[in-house]
Amino acid sequence: MPTTDADRDPARPGPARVCVVGAGFAGLAAAVALAEGGLEPLVLEARDRVGGRVHSRRLANGAVVELGAEFVEDDHQTLAATARQLGLAMAPTAMAYGDRDPRGGLGTDRATVLAEVACLGDLLAARPGPDLLGRSVAEVLDGLPLDPGAREAIAARLQVSAAQPVTELSAAALGHAGSSFSTRESLRVAGGNQRLGLALAARLPGAVHLGTPVRAVTWSGAGVRVATDGAELAAEACLLAVPASVMGRIRFDPPLPSWKSKALGRVAYGHAAKLFVPLRRVPPPSAVLSVPGHYWTWTAAGADGAVQPVVSAFAGSAPALAALGVAAGPATWRRELAALRPDLDLDAGELLSTWDDDPWVGAAYSTRTPAFRPGDPDLLARPAGPLHFAGEHTAGPWSGLMEGALRSGQRAAAELLTLRGSG
Repeated sequence: MPTTDADRDPARPGPARVCVVGAGFAGLAAAVALAEGGLEPLVLEARDRVGGRVHSRRLANGAVVELGAEFVEDDHQTLAATARQLGLAMAPTAMAYGDRDPRGGLGTDRATVLAEVACLGDLLAARPGPDLLGRSVAEVLDGLPLDPGAREAIAARLQVSAAQPVTELSAAALGHAGSSFSTRESLRVAGGNQRLGLALAARLPGAVHLGTPVRAVTWSGAGVRVATDGAELAAEACLLAVPASVMGRIRFDPPLPSWKSKALGRVAYGHAAKLFVPLRRVPPPSAVLSVPGHYWTWTAAGADGAVQPVVSAFAGSAPALAALGVAAGPATWRRELAALRPDLDLDAGELLSTWDDDPWVGAAYSTRTPAFRPGDPDLLARPAGPLHFAGEHTAGPWSGLMEGALRSGQRAAAELLTLRGSG
């Protein structure tokens, strides 16, 4: 942790100090951009590691799994470009995140689901009534002439991915359902997505301080003072790259403007968990959705192009986690998984990953409810005096994604660099 810096003059000549709160992808991307632009970033991270909600782990059988954010799609150009700049390769998974075989429920098949999804745009355009904003996915889907089994599977798929019940999910999610059900092959960072965070941090020697939660930020036109448990430091600006779900744990003096605090209060977070079970035999690549269980499973290729000996599962929404008994451990979910995937030879040593019990987020990732307002993305990203804001929840159409986190960090850094240049 840096020493107390009470006497530093934030306006002195030379590189301006910027305190970056959070060493997830957003904070790290911002800090690297600031350093490359000639400013002096100081990154304070509450956890004992970098990466935030991106956390890779290698199992005993050699498989690398993602405890947090996982898939990279072909339009995630910022992440791909960042990986290239850092000398990291992208690994094809031999499967598609958006293309899942639906099982259970009323009954349907992959082809029927994809055909109905292809019709959604025209159906939404032709339907009378109010705009999608302010309505839920469930409400709008129920009014569309879709195959019942496909409707149920589409709703389940959106609930899982948003980690939010469709009764509470903004119908705006239907506007980009086509990309959500993409059949294009997905990617991951070879060797684990967390390698990207580690590589970004390596470009900030001495600037990243772990185990250092920020407790208070005092701000004015003269700059900021940032208080941690062990020190108080001065900076010209503060870039906050923490989830909206924990922003309220930082005391701001003066308080954040009402337009900012109200926009932050409208950010909703989904609830999710992941389960990883080693396999005795290497399977083919696959993606299977449990329609009634609101979770999906996949087997995918690793960095060497071979399918890894592990099946991964992701459950989305608080009701799904409750039905799978996640709070009590992996046993119930493992039994459900064995019934859903009799084609797999499950081994011992399963691993459960959750977000809700992470004190530095308390949930999964941001999503949109019917309370979402069209102007919220701008309000969430807009600076307030010397305070600048990043994080996937500020990334507009890229929210909820690693791509959005990186874009938000670069955007906030560009704001600061522009201001410093004009100043």
